[in-house]
Amino acid sequence: MKKTSATSFLSEAPVQEAFIFNHGGNILPYGYKSGIIDFSANINPSGLSKKAAEILKDFKLLKFYTENYPEIYSESFIQALSDYHGIDKKYIFPGAGAADLIFNIVNILNPNNIIIVEPSFSEYERAAALQVGKSNIIHINTYFSENFELKGKSLSKLLENIKKLDKNDLIFIASPSNPAGAITRINVVTEILKQVKTKKAFLVLDESFMDFCEEFSSKSFIADGGKFDNLIIIRSMTKFFAMPGQRLGYIFANPEITIKLAGASAPWKVTSLSAEIASASLKDKDYILKSHNLLSKFKKDFLDKLKKLKSFEIIPGTANFFLIKIKNAGFNAGDLKNYLLKYGILIRHCGGYRSLDCKYFRIAVRKKSDNDYLIQKLKEFEAKIR
Repeated sequence: MKKTSATSFLSEAPVQEAFIFNHGGNILPYGYKSGIIDFSANINPSGLSKKAAEILKDFKLLKFYTENYPEIYSESFIQALSDYHGIDKKYIFPGAGAADLIFNIVNILNPNNIIIVEPSFSEYERAAALQVGKSNIIHINTYFSENFELKGKSLSKLLENIKKLDKNDLIFIASPSNPAGAITRINVVTEILKQVKTKKAFLVLDESFMDFCEEFSSKSFIADGGKFDNLIIIRSMTKFFAMPGQRLGYIFANPEITIKLAGASAPWKVTSLSAEIASASLKDKDYILKSHNLLSKFKKDFLDKLKKLKSFEIIPGTANFFLIKIKNAGFNAGDLKNYLLKYGILIRHCGGYRSLDCKYFRIAVRKKSDNDYLIQKLKEFEAKIR
């Protein structure tokens, strides 16, 4: 690749992005053979489960799945999820990724008010905005000084705004949050649920990145979720199980909600191939254990090296990515993104997230060789920008 000095990027036009609804992982436009190393998407660096990969090698099976309709409501995948979590099937509803489920939830509940804890996944706001302008959106900012965790001033503001909610209104909280990786503590979630119940509203707890967290079972609310009729938990198969191209997620909620979702959804939303790959991945205990061990090792090594860079401040998070703030006033995340692309590296510019600006970017934890390559290029950029 052509090499260009870091300083030359400061005079170029900023990265052109439709910030508010832009996403990471937009690598396909660069081409299959581009060699781009994608740090913008937060996917398991171990890649696809071997048991799942074996399915892709079976041509006759792929042909069978392609030539026949999938299950109407993906009953076999629901059973695999039930076995994996130890949860009754009546609490589970699958969908074509977490984003699809977010829109489904908003559509069936038809809320007048939606509270979103920021910074967060932009599809919460888009789902709310598409309610024909009906939903009133309330943004609750978390703060850099508190590592973007929902506590203190932000929690007080949230609890105060719950008083404005009506029946079927919604609160969206991601735990771990995206892009900061902040966990909302169990006692905080419990307090919010108590307050929300008095309004007959719902808390949507997005746990799409929970599988990456160390001791995630102690941080997740999924085991106790059945105790709360006003809790909807979103989970994703695409991140930890490294299958974003298959678009697959699920929710855990009281049966009233899952029945409404089933009644309001088109049949055949989950393809046979997606369901089979996902079910095989859930049963691959060795893959799950090795993924956790590798990620922990890669993340620690990566973080230790990132901390040695003087131009960047790392926000500590619990998931498989880091939100980083640029301390140097001489450049922004757009400059850095342009520079790194010249070396085949794609990062996530975070200037489009609410409560963040162009000084923030996000990078995923990848395998060690990729992480080391990014560290090398960050060091070179840092040296040239001074």
